[in-house]
Amino acid sequence: MSIRIKLFALLLTFSLIPLLVLSVISRQGIQELGQIQSDNLRADMIKILTDEMHQSAKDSAKLVQQQAVSLEFALKAIGAEAEDVLNDPVGKPPKVYFSEDFNTEGQQPADFGPSPQYFVVSEVGQKTPSSISLEEPVFFYPGGKKQLKNKKDLARLCLLKPDLKTFFNQAGTALHRVYITLNSGLHMAYPGHGNYPANFDPRDRSWFTKAVEHGVIVWDKFIDASTGQQVYTLSKPIRNRRGKTIGVVAIDIQLVELLRKEDLKSQWSSAIQAFVVGPVKTQDGVGLRIWAEAGHKETNMSWMTGLPNEVRYLQSSAKDSLNGLINSIAKGESGVMRMPYNGIESVWAFAPFRGEGSYVLITPERVITRVPDRAANQALNLSKNLYVAVGAASFLTLITVGLVAFIGSRKVIKPLLVMTDAAEKISEGDFSVHVDVKTGDERETLANAFNHMIPKLQDHLRISKSMELAQEVHTSLLPQEPPQASGLDISGTSISCDETGGDYFDFYTPPANGGTGILLGDVTGHGVSAALLMTTGRAHLKHASGHREPLENRIAEVNKLLCSDIGDTGRFMTLFCLEISPDNSAATYVRAGHDPATIYNPANGEKRDLMGSPMLALGIFDEAEYNEFDVELNEGEIIFIGTDGIWEARNTKDEMFGRERLDRIIFENAKRSAAEIQQEIIAEVYKFQDGMEQEDDITLVIIKVNEFNKAN
Repeated sequence: MSIRIKLFALLLTFSLIPLLVLSVISRQGIQELGQIQSDNLRADMIKILTDEMHQSAKDSAKLVQQQAVSLEFALKAIGAEAEDVLNDPVGKPPKVYFSEDFNTEGQQPADFGPSPQYFVVSEVGQKTPSSISLEEPVFFYPGGKKQLKNKKDLARLCLLKPDLKTFFNQAGTALHRVYITLNSGLHMAYPGHGNYPANFDPRDRSWFTKAVEHGVIVWDKFIDASTGQQVYTLSKPIRNRRGKTIGVVAIDIQLVELLRKEDLKSQWSSAIQAFVVGPVKTQDGVGLRIWAEAGHKETNMSWMTGLPNEVRYLQSSAKDSLNGLINSIAKGESGVMRMPYNGIESVWAFAPFRGEGSYVLITPERVITRVPDRAANQALNLSKNLYVAVGAASFLTLITVGLVAFIGSRKVIKPLLVMTDAAEKISEGDFSVHVDVKTGDERETLANAFNHMIPKLQDHLRISKSMELAQEVHTSLLPQEPPQASGLDISGTSISCDETGGDYFDFYTPPANGGTGILLGDVTGHGVSAALLMTTGRAHLKHASGHREPLENRIAEVNKLLCSDIGDTGRFMTLFCLEISPDNSAATYVRAGHDPATIYNPANGEKRDLMGSPMLALGIFDEAEYNEFDVELNEGEIIFIGTDGIWEARNTKDEMFGRERLDRIIFENAKRSAAEIQQEIIAEVYKFQDGMEQEDDITLVIIKVNEFNKAN
C-alpha cells in the first residue's frame, strides 16, 4: 500500500480535535523555539569566532617566534662563516663597490636600481623607493676608501658574498639588510646601496657596542642610516681563533612584516590591528609598551637622534580589564577579552611571544558579531514565517480534511524523523549511520536509497579533498614570479583544464655563462596522471639545469632519466628549452618534440619560427640524441613559447583559434608589457571559446628583448 493511501485513510479515521489542540500547541512552541534557537545560534557562533580569533593570535605568535628563531640561527651561521674567512689566508680582492661608487653615476653595479622593498621615508610619511643592488654588496670605511689599509680583510669579506645572497633570497620580505663591521671600521652590507652619511661610523652604533659588550645576540630597535626607516636589529660579535672580538655581524629586519597584517585582513577584516607588546614599568604601575604595530605610519627621523622619545602603549578605557590583560601577558598566558579600544567595543586576542612579550590582535566587536547577528535574525524570521505558515495550514486543514489522528500521523512520520536524524549526523561528519526502515512503501525505498548514498558521499568528499591538495601542490611547483633579468621583460602562466595539469614552465640561470633560461613542457594528456609525470620531469630538469654541460647534453640526460621512470607506459613529455645570453643578443635552444617558439619583430612585421631539427619528445627512446641551435636576437623583438592548448582551442562552431590569430594579437600589442600581452592572449582565447569548456591546458611564456646589456 502506498503512503498516499495510508495518509488518506488516517485523515478520514481520526477526529478534528487532536489536530486543533496540536495546532495551537505547535504554533506557540514554534515561536518560543525560534527565539531560543536564535539566541543559542548567536551565542554559539560568537564563541566559535572568538575561539578562532584566539587561535589566529596563537598561530601568528608561534609563526613570528619561529621566524625570529630562524633569523637568530641564520645570524649565527653567517657569523660562523665570517669567522672562518676572516681567520684564513686570502689572495687579492676582486672588484668591489664602495659607498662612493653607489652614489656616482656610471660607477654603480649593473643591476643597481629602485626596489619597492626599500624606501626613504619623508617628514610626512611618504615613501620613495630606494635603489639597491642584489648582485653586489657595498663596502664602507669611515675615512673613505682611499684611507683603507688592510686590503686582506677586504678580500676576506668578499668571500661571503654568495652566502649573503643565499640567505637574503631565503629570508623573505621581513629581512631588510645584513652587514658585517670589523674593529678597523671596515663595513660590508648586502644588498648594496649608497647614501651613507658623511659622519657615519658603524662602530659608534649601539648594535655594535652592545654586541661587543655583552658577547651574545642582541635585539634592539634603530633608525637605518641610509633610508630613515625604523628597523629591528639582531647583532652578535665575531671572534678570531684566540677568542678575541674582531667585529660584529648584524641583520636588520622589518618586524612589522612578520605581523601577517594582509593575511589577517583577508581572514577577518581590514579593521583588524596587530601588535607586538611587552609589559614595562611606568610611573602609574605597569603598561603594555608597543614594540611593533602593523599599519603604523612612519615618518622620517635622523639616524643620529635615534628612536622618538615618545613611548606608545596599548590603552583602553576599561582599566580593570586592561590590568587583567597585563597580568595575563606577564604570566605568559593566552586568551580572549572584550573591552573598548579607541572608544569602540572590541575583541582582544593575545598569545605569548619571546619571554614576557605578547602578540595581540584587536578587532571591533561588530566584526565578530555581524555574521552571528545576521544568522540569528534569519533563524528568528524563519521561525516567525513557520509560525504563520503552520497557522494557515492548520486552519485550512481543519476546514478541508476533518479528522486527523495523532497516533497514526506519528507512525507515518517516524521513519522520516529517523532519516532526518541520520542526515544531521552525516552533516556533522558521522558516515557510520544506517537507517533501518521496514514499511513496504516509498519510505522504505527512500531509506534504502539513503543508505546507498552514504558511502558514495564519503568517497566523493575524500576525492574532493585529495584533488584540492593535488591542485595546491601543482600550483606551488610553478614559478610565482618571473626572473628580474636586466634588459628583458618576462611573463609566464599556466592554466589547467582540470584540477591539475601536465603543462610546465620554469626559469633558471644557466650555470656556465649566466643569462636567462626558460623551460616549457607539455605532458601527454592532462589531469592527475599528467601532473605526476610533469612533477617527475620537473625534478629531473631542475637537477640538470645546475650542470655545466652543453644544453643538448643536459636535455639528453633528462630524457634517459624519464625513460627509466615511465618505461613502457606510452606517455611522454615535449619540451622547448631556451637559454638567452647574458647580454641578450643571442640565444641557444633545444626543441624536443615541442611546437617551435616564435620570434616577432614589430619593427618590420616579420616573425621567425625556431624550428631546429625534428627531435623526439622526452621519455620515448633513451638513446635519442638532441642538438642545440643558436639564434641571434634584436632589440625590440618578442619571443613567444607556448603549448597547443592555445591555438587548438575551439569555439561553439568547432573552429580552432589558430596561429594566425595569435600572431595578430602579439603584433597589435607589441608596445605593451610582456604580462599585458600574456593577459590579452588568454582573454582572446576565452572570448573565442564563447563559453566552451577548456579541453587542454594552456601555458605560455612571453619574453620582450627591450635592450642589450652593455659590458662594464
